[in-house]
Parts: sequence; structure tokens; C-alpha cells
Amino acid sequence: MVAKGGARLINESAIKTLKEKLIKKVYLITPNIPEAEILTQTKIYSTNDMIFAAKILIQLGAKNVLIKGGHLKSQIMQDIFMNKNEISIFKNKKINTKNTHGTGCTLSSAIATNYSCGKTLKKSCEMAIKYVNHSIGTGPRYGRGHGPINHLSTLNINKKFK
Repeated sequence: MVAKGGARLINESAIKTLKEKLIKKVYLITPNIPEAEILTQTKIYSTNDMIFAAKILIQLGAKNVLIKGGHLKSQIMQDIFMNKNEISIFKNKKINTKNTHGTGCTLSSAIATNYSCGKTLKKSCEMAIKYVNHSIGTGPRYGRGHGPINHLSTLNINKKFK
């Protein structure tokens, strides 16, 4: 919905359709803070604001919500996982880097991968967040803009192939 630089990637009509139809049909939504602000028409400045926005998204029909906290101004990353039965906060040290291109897509893919391997949705989110944070911390630092993360950060290569 929102590019790394802050530009909107979908129009108001698409946002309306997302809110009225799509949110109710998916098992998990993973908005970042700017996306959650658009969907909930609220401003998010804190973890409590993230929880409030997640509650609004549940009221809109979302079954599970993971609001990613990377846009908050803090030294600790806090991602909020919520459904009708629980609220969990995943905390990690914030890594100061501009090389975070693709983190949202990578996180969603990692959640889906863990979930398809039989993990619970909450555990899938937790594991995916750890993977993405590790991948950010070991990123190659290419380019001048928003560079990529290290998608191979958890790959172990057998010694005979090195």
C-alpha cells in the first residue's frame, strides 16, 4: 500500500475495496504503520496506538493482524500480533540501516512458509520476524538508497561445498 519512501501505491477506491471486502477474506494482514494508519484513519505514535489500530482492524473483519513497528522512532522494534483472543508484542533491537528493501514481502513469505510447515500462526510470525531481523543485520549494504536484506542469512553450507 505504501512505498518505502512514503508514496501511496494504491488509490482510494482500492483502499475502500481492501477494507470492505478483502480484509474479511484473508487469515492474516501485515500492515506497516503507514498502512495501518490509512486503513484505520488514525495516527500511530506508540505501541499503544498500534494496539488501538489493530483492534480497529479486527473490528473491520481481520481475523489476525500483525502491525510492523519499524516506522516508530525507538531503539526497540515492537511488532503487534493480535486476534480476538490474544495480543502479543514481539520485541527486537532496532538495527540502524537504510538497507531494508523488501522486508515486508520477505516477512509475509516467511510467515507463510513457517505456517505451511505446521507452526501456529503466532509462532510463524515470531520466527519470521527473527529471520527478517537477522537478515537486516547481515545485509550486504549495496547501493545508495534502500538496499536489500540478506535473504541467505540463515543458510548453512556444508563444508565440502565451501
